[in-house]
Amino acid sequence: MQGAPEGSRGGDDAARGPGRPRLRSDDELLDAAERVIARAGPPGLTLAEVAREAGIAASSLHARFGSKRALLLAASARAAPPVARRDLPPREAALDLLLRAAEPIADRETYLNTFTWLSVDLYDAEFGAHARRYVLRLRAELTAVLGDERLARAAFAAQQGAMMLWALDGEGDLLGRVREAVGAVL
Repeated sequence: MQGAPEGSRGGDDAARGPGRPRLRSDDELLDAAERVIARAGPPGLTLAEVAREAGIAASSLHARFGSKRALLLAASARAAPPVARRDLPPREAALDLLLRAAEPIADRETYLNTFTWLSVDLYDAEFGAHARRYVLRLRAELTAVLGDERLARAAFAAQQGAMMLWALDGEGDLLGRVREAVGAVL
Protein backbone atom coordinates (compact mmCIF):
# COMPACT_ATOMS: atom_id res chain seq x y z
CA MET A 1 0.00 0.00 0.00
CA GLN A 2 1.30 3.41 -0.90
CA GLY A 3 1.48 6.07 1.80
CA ALA A 4 3.29 9.34 2.19
CA PRO A 5 7.00 9.65 1.55
CA GLU A 6 9.21 8.93 4.55
CA GLY A 7 9.37 11.86 6.93
CA SER A 8 6.54 13.89 5.38
CA ARG A 9 3.96 15.25 7.76
CA GLY A 10 0.93 17.41 7.36
CA GLY A 11 -2.32 18.47 9.00
CA ASP A 12 -3.37 16.18 11.84
CA ASP A 13 -0.19 14.13 11.54
CA ALA A 14 1.94 17.27 11.94
CA ALA A 15 -0.06 18.32 14.99
CA ARG A 16 0.47 14.97 16.67
CA GLY A 17 4.23 15.52 16.92
CA PRO A 18 7.01 12.98 16.57
CA GLY A 19 6.46 9.58 18.13
CA ARG A 20 2.71 9.93 18.56
CA PRO A 21 0.41 7.55 16.70
CA ARG A 22 -1.52 8.65 13.63
CA LEU A 23 -5.15 9.51 14.19
CA ARG A 24 -6.37 7.14 11.46
CA SER A 25 -4.86 3.99 9.99
CA ASP A 26 -4.45 3.59 6.25
CA ASP A 27 -7.27 1.02 6.37
CA GLU A 28 -9.59 3.55 8.03
CA LEU A 29 -8.72 6.11 5.36
CA LEU A 30 -9.28 3.58 2.57
CA ASP A 31 -12.62 2.62 4.16
CA ALA A 32 -13.56 6.31 4.01
CA ALA A 33 -12.45 6.48 0.38
CA GLU A 34 -14.59 3.44 -0.46
CA ARG A 35 -17.64 5.09 1.13
CA VAL A 36 -17.05 8.22 -0.97
CA ILE A 37 -16.63 6.09 -4.11
CA ALA A 38 -19.92 4.34 -3.34
CA ARG A 39 -21.64 7.74 -3.22
CA ALA A 40 -19.78 9.61 -5.98
CA GLY A 41 -17.72 7.13 -8.00
CA PRO A 42 -13.98 7.52 -8.61
CA PRO A 43 -14.47 10.68 -10.74
CA GLY A 44 -16.36 12.35 -7.87
CA LEU A 45 -13.80 11.46 -5.21
CA THR A 46 -11.74 14.33 -3.86
CA LEU A 47 -9.14 14.24 -1.12
CA ALA A 48 -11.16 16.88 0.73
CA GLU A 49 -14.30 14.71 0.66
CA VAL A 50 -12.42 11.61 1.84
CA ALA A 51 -10.78 13.65 4.60
CA ARG A 52 -14.21 14.90 5.75
CA GLU A 53 -15.51 11.33 5.69
CA ALA A 54 -12.52 10.15 7.75
CA GLY A 55 -12.63 13.10 10.15
CA ILE A 56 -9.11 14.34 9.40
CA ALA A 57 -7.58 17.33 7.66
CA ALA A 58 -7.19 17.11 3.88
CA SER A 59 -3.51 17.95 4.33
CA SER A 60 -3.09 14.78 6.43
CA LEU A 61 -4.67 12.67 3.73
CA HIS A 62 -2.44 14.32 1.12
CA ALA A 63 0.62 13.71 3.29
CA ARG A 64 -0.29 10.01 3.56
CA PHE A 65 -1.18 9.29 -0.07
CA GLY A 66 0.16 12.24 -2.08
CA SER A 67 -2.60 12.37 -4.67
CA LYS A 68 -6.08 11.23 -5.61
CA ARG A 69 -4.53 8.69 -7.99
CA ALA A 70 -2.34 7.20 -5.24
CA LEU A 71 -5.34 6.96 -2.90
CA LEU A 72 -7.44 5.25 -5.59
CA LEU A 73 -4.57 2.87 -6.41
CA ALA A 74 -4.24 1.96 -2.74
CA ALA A 75 -7.99 1.28 -2.54
CA SER A 76 -7.80 -0.80 -5.71
CA ALA A 77 -4.80 -2.76 -4.42
CA ARG A 78 -6.62 -3.56 -1.17
CA ALA A 79 -9.73 -4.96 -2.86
CA ALA A 80 -10.07 -8.71 -2.37
CA PRO A 81 -12.92 -11.04 -3.24
CA PRO A 82 -14.65 -13.04 -0.53
CA VAL A 83 -13.48 -16.58 0.20
CA ALA A 84 -15.74 -19.50 -0.64
CA ARG A 85 -17.36 -21.30 2.27
CA ARG A 86 -16.08 -24.85 2.51
CA ASP A 87 -18.92 -25.96 4.82
CA LEU A 88 -21.49 -25.86 1.99
CA PRO A 89 -22.02 -28.24 -0.91
CA PRO A 90 -20.02 -27.04 -3.97
CA ARG A 91 -22.84 -25.45 -5.97
CA GLU A 92 -24.30 -23.73 -2.91
CA ALA A 93 -20.82 -22.49 -1.97
CA ALA A 94 -20.33 -21.08 -5.48
CA LEU A 95 -23.68 -19.29 -5.43
CA ASP A 96 -23.01 -17.95 -1.93
CA LEU A 97 -19.58 -16.69 -3.03
CA LEU A 98 -20.96 -14.82 -6.04
CA LEU A 99 -23.78 -13.33 -3.97
CA ARG A 100 -21.34 -12.11 -1.30
CA ALA A 101 -19.11 -10.62 -4.02
CA ALA A 102 -22.11 -8.64 -5.35
CA GLU A 103 -23.58 -7.69 -1.97
CA PRO A 104 -21.48 -4.54 -1.30
CA ILE A 105 -22.80 -2.98 -4.52
CA ALA A 106 -26.38 -4.28 -4.37
CA ASP A 107 -28.04 -0.86 -4.38
CA ARG A 108 -28.32 0.88 -7.73
CA GLU A 109 -26.44 4.09 -6.87
CA THR A 110 -23.48 2.22 -5.37
CA TYR A 111 -23.38 -0.19 -8.31
CA LEU A 112 -23.37 2.60 -10.88
CA ASN A 113 -20.77 4.63 -8.98
CA THR A 114 -18.57 1.59 -8.49
CA PHE A 115 -19.04 0.54 -12.13
CA THR A 116 -17.11 3.62 -13.23
CA TRP A 117 -14.01 1.79 -11.96
CA LEU A 118 -14.24 -0.35 -15.10
CA SER A 119 -13.32 2.53 -17.39
CA VAL A 120 -10.34 3.33 -15.17
CA ASP A 121 -9.32 -0.34 -15.14
CA LEU A 122 -9.51 -0.57 -18.93
CA TYR A 123 -7.52 2.59 -19.65
CA ASP A 124 -4.90 2.50 -16.91
CA ALA A 125 -2.53 -0.47 -16.67
CA GLU A 126 -1.84 -0.06 -12.94
CA PHE A 127 -5.53 -0.10 -12.05
CA GLY A 128 -6.14 -2.84 -14.60
CA ALA A 129 -3.55 -5.08 -12.92
CA HIS A 130 -5.44 -4.83 -9.61
CA ALA A 131 -8.77 -5.56 -11.32
CA ARG A 132 -7.28 -8.57 -13.09
CA ARG A 133 -5.86 -9.89 -9.80
CA TYR A 134 -9.31 -9.58 -8.19
CA VAL A 135 -11.03 -11.39 -11.08
CA LEU A 136 -8.44 -14.17 -11.16
CA ARG A 137 -8.70 -14.71 -7.39
CA LEU A 138 -12.49 -14.88 -7.53
CA ARG A 139 -12.38 -17.26 -10.47
CA ALA A 140 -9.80 -19.43 -8.67
CA GLU A 141 -12.08 -19.61 -5.62
CA LEU A 142 -14.99 -20.66 -7.83
CA THR A 143 -12.88 -23.26 -9.62
CA ALA A 144 -11.58 -24.65 -6.32
CA VAL A 145 -15.04 -25.01 -4.82
CA LEU A 146 -16.69 -26.39 -7.98
CA GLY A 147 -13.77 -28.49 -9.19
CA ASP A 148 -14.59 -27.52 -12.78
CA GLU A 149 -12.98 -24.50 -14.45
CA ARG A 150 -15.53 -24.30 -17.29
CA LEU A 151 -18.44 -24.32 -14.86
CA ALA A 152 -16.68 -21.71 -12.69
CA ARG A 153 -16.20 -19.43 -15.72
CA ALA A 154 -19.85 -19.88 -16.76
CA ALA A 155 -21.13 -19.12 -13.24
CA PHE A 156 -18.93 -16.02 -13.03
CA ALA A 157 -20.12 -14.86 -16.46
CA ALA A 158 -23.73 -15.39 -15.35
CA GLN A 159 -23.13 -13.24 -12.26
CA GLN A 160 -21.49 -10.47 -14.27
CA GLY A 161 -24.17 -10.58 -16.96
CA ALA A 162 -26.96 -10.46 -14.41
CA MET A 163 -25.36 -7.44 -12.78
CA MET A 164 -25.02 -5.60 -16.10
CA LEU A 165 -28.57 -6.39 -17.19
CA TRP A 166 -29.92 -5.30 -13.81
CA ALA A 167 -28.08 -1.98 -14.19
CA LEU A 168 -29.62 -1.50 -17.63
CA ASP A 169 -33.21 -2.62 -17.06
CA GLY A 170 -33.57 -1.94 -13.32
CA GLU A 171 -35.85 -4.96 -12.86
CA GLY A 172 -35.95 -6.60 -9.44
CA ASP A 173 -33.06 -6.48 -7.04
CA LEU A 174 -29.43 -7.21 -7.86
CA LEU A 175 -28.97 -10.18 -5.56
CA GLY A 176 -32.18 -11.79 -6.82
CA ARG A 177 -31.00 -11.39 -10.40
CA VAL A 178 -27.60 -12.87 -9.58
CA ARG A 179 -29.21 -15.77 -7.70
CA GLU A 180 -31.49 -16.54 -10.65
CA ALA A 181 -28.79 -16.32 -13.34
CA VAL A 182 -26.11 -18.23 -11.45
CA GLY A 183 -28.65 -20.80 -10.27
CA ALA A 184 -29.62 -21.49 -13.89
CA VAL A 185 -25.98 -22.20 -14.78
CA LEU A 186 -25.26 -24.32 -11.73
